[in-house]
Formats: sequence, C-alpha cells, structure tokens
Amino acid sequence: MKKTAVFLTLAVMMVFCLAGCGGREAYAGKWEASEIVMNNSSITEMGGVPICALVRFELDKSGSAKWMPPMESVKDPSKEGVSARWKIKDGKVVLTVSQPDEDDKVVEFEPKDGKLVMAQSGTEIRLVNVDEYTPVDEEKLSQILGYYSFSQMFGGQ
Repeated sequence: MKKTAVFLTLAVMMVFCLAGCGGREAYAGKWEASEIVMNNSSITEMGGVPICALVRFELDKSGSAKWMPPMESVKDPSKEGVSARWKIKDGKVVLTVSQPDEDDKVVEFEPKDGKLVMAQSGTEIRLVNVDEYTPVDEEKLSQILGYYSFSQMFGGQ
C-alpha cells in the first residue's frame, strides 16, 4: 500500500512539473501587438505605423522578459535600469516591468485564440507570437511617439 501511495504521489508531482514547464514554453518567444480593439473597431496602424511598433516584448523560458523599445535608436532599456519578468498565474501571462524611481507595472495577458490579450477599460491590445519583429519606419514612428509613452500603453498615467 505504501509503495502505491508513493508511486501515485511521484506521478502527480511529475504531471505538475511537466505542466508547469510546458506552460512556459507555450509563451516563450517574441510577441508584438497586432491590433487594438476599441468600440468594436480594430486599429492596426497609427499615422502609417503598424501597432506592433508600440508594444513588443520577448519572454524567456526562465521567466525573464525583455521589453523592446519602440525605436531601435532608443537606448536599450535594460541598460537604463528597466527590467522585466513574467509568470503564469491563474491561466494568464503576468508581465511585471520595473523602472527606476517608479512603481512596478504589472500587466496581465489572457490567452485567446493563440494571441495574448490585454484588456483595459473596454480596450483590448492583442499580441501575436512572431519569429522576427515587423520592420517599422522609424521616421514615421518618431512623429507619433510623443503621443504614446510606455507607461501609457501599460496602464500608467
């Protein structure tokens, strides 16, 4: 009887370990916004720039994450004290971004139809997993960047 109980306990532990690892692998990789949905309208670009330029990040299997700045010419945020990590909690991908002298930004993404969806105040930002980030015209992007900051995109003021 004891052998059966030990075997069942080990089997259950293995199932939970495999489920946890598989969950992280399912979300590891590069993600970028594909659309913003507001009032039943889908927006895929702003001022001629694809939405993907505004929200991009890479999730590592280890739980670390890398936020990609909207423009390649912007300094690497990891060298400016910006760090990010992620986990799976209650079936959602939870991304935490830390910046010097600011409170951590915590953003939850719900998996839906192969996408990660951030919903806030009736607006959804939908992200897709990509092999490579979509190229963006930096000149056009620089014209709209004054309107949208990282904090605004992730629920700050």
